[in-house]
Amino acid sequence: MLDRAVSMLDSYPDTTIIFGDSAFTDFEYLIRKTDPKKLVVFTGRNSADTCGAWEKLLNALTYTNAAVKRFSEIEPEPTVHTVAKMIDFLAQEQPDEVIGIGGGSAIDAAKLAYLAHQAGSSMHDYFGVNQFSAKYPDKKLKKVICFPTTSGTGTEATPYSNIVDPDLKVKKLVVETQIIPASSFVCPVLTSSMPRSVTLATGCDALAHLLEGFLNVGQDPRCPQANDWALEGIRLIVGNLPRALADGGDSAARSAMAAAACLGGMVIRNKSTGLPHLCSFSWYGRISHGEAVAMLLPACWEYYLGNPAVAERTMLLAGIFPGTTPNDVVKSCQTFIHALGLPDDLSAYPELSAELMELTASSASENKMKLELAPRPVEQSRSREILSSILKDAFGA
Repeated sequence: MLDRAVSMLDSYPDTTIIFGDSAFTDFEYLIRKTDPKKLVVFTGRNSADTCGAWEKLLNALTYTNAAVKRFSEIEPEPTVHTVAKMIDFLAQEQPDEVIGIGGGSAIDAAKLAYLAHQAGSSMHDYFGVNQFSAKYPDKKLKKVICFPTTSGTGTEATPYSNIVDPDLKVKKLVVETQIIPASSFVCPVLTSSMPRSVTLATGCDALAHLLEGFLNVGQDPRCPQANDWALEGIRLIVGNLPRALADGGDSAARSAMAAAACLGGMVIRNKSTGLPHLCSFSWYGRISHGEAVAMLLPACWEYYLGNPAVAERTMLLAGIFPGTTPNDVVKSCQTFIHALGLPDDLSAYPELSAELMELTASSASENKMKLELAPRPVEQSRSREILSSILKDAFGA
């Protein structure tokens, strides 16, 4: 069942993706080939040990010449203060290679820290789109080697790093082609220790990536294969996320979810996310990111259907989310999301409020680029009104 998905992973031009149980054997081969003298490994506080990744990594390095230094203080929502400590750690250790083990949090932080370390300037210079590449178009950086331990963000294949600035109370984004990992080792068994809540949140995040990319008809020319990647990933999630939630030890379901999440990363590397990601960007600490984007998706999708091309694209999903009209397909997707255990609307989350929806509509309406890149572009002059309507629908107001 996974053969087609693995073939797609193999075809990805930006990252060498090694998928399956042989990941650590192949990692050992890479280290023997490149022969680094020192490795720095960035991890979360507990997950790399709980899932067995840290032990497997050390075993793979037993007969190599590499010394290993570990930084394990990365929190679930990494902040600029943590990344600053990581940059200092890199300056102290001066590694030949950097490895990130974890979910999106650990790997995103590692990507930004390694970028800033090699650039030799403040991390704050690189928030935004291709800030490093624009300043140094001929300079090539070394990339973080990734071992994802969740099935959600797809960060092992993307140019993105999301980091919280607690002083400004915002989550800031780096988009930089020079941080797309060159090698990622996707070992599904590492995801088996995820608790149900994390399996749900990360699975919803992956589903949103795949659907938002697939629906983004205006960006089809960027990568002709991306829609096939998205369709395959969506099929895998619909068939396997309920199984992984019911039985965390279901190895076939975990493998399918790991492949789907990576496909999602490949998709959003080429086709940008839309309004669910834009509107939920400032909700960190209130609701998990994955649940937020999944809960927003149906209301945003209903708005997108005003674009005839999106309505036509939507019917290609009728075999996955049954329906005879585009609205039926959206409702089927919403039914699937609720069947996973998510509530009927956003008002069920105590940290969210009608007032926050209005604040979100106001702040999100300022993001001209995201508004223009949505599957149904949003006129900035009407953006607050449109976003407010979408958010009220999602909130159940």
